[in-house]
Amino acid sequence: KKIAHTNTQMMNEIIESGADVIMNRLPRTPEEIALVIKAKFPPKSLEQVGNEFEAAFKCDGTVNTAVAELAVLVREHAAIAVDDFKKAEMWIAAKTPAISDGNNFGVDVQNYVAGELKAMRHAMQGYTDAASNYHWQRGNGLEKVISKNESEETSEKTVEESKTTSKTVTKSSHKTPPEVVDYIKYTVSLDVKQYFASYTQLVDIRNCYIKANLMFEKNMKRLEDPRGEGESGMSRGVMSMY
Repeated sequence: KKIAHTNTQMMNEIIESGADVIMNRLPRTPEEIALVIKAKFPPKSLEQVGNEFEAAFKCDGTVNTAVAELAVLVREHAAIAVDDFKKAEMWIAAKTPAISDGNNFGVDVQNYVAGELKAMRHAMQGYTDAASNYHWQRGNGLEKVISKNESEETSEKTVEESKTTSKTVTKSSHKTPPEVVDYIKYTVSLDVKQYFASYTQLVDIRNCYIKANLMFEKNMKRLEDPRGEGESGMSRGVMSMY
């Protein structure tokens, strides 16, 4: 009995958390992300962005703070979205009836929507690598840019033959290799690339929420009660969505 009670409680929590995502998170999050996009990406061409980054570039390994913050922002929104979509998927799973012959159109709708949610979730999960991939590539570029002092020592030994003295003369010179402009351009281009990638990924995350919300709005009757039999025993007593 204790195990059965625990399972019932867990199922109720799954349905309630999924319902919260479907009723609240899916409709409201697109506007929240749209405001972030508007604030972080003012109207300007990538050429303008690149010129600004190049003007501020320093050959000392300094991080491009603006781009680094955008990569982290994408990662955080993607992680939240992945969690939301998992909860929505589990809500559908909890609403799926037992397998039976016939009258499975509603179940087909559930399977379709769950598959779409899973595909979008997998795509957004890839965005959590945004920050690490960016810093790895940029670090490789900076390694080529940062000037390193190379010491070249030339020794010249002169010995004066005498009974009491010998003399050694040592000369040293230091050479610093010239900066390769293409490596600087490459690093700046990575910054621009990540800037644009952050924009498109945030737009994609926003759009995923919109698509998911539309699927639930248009198919809620089938998703919640796929066979038109009313509340199933699994969800009876749990909050109704509408």
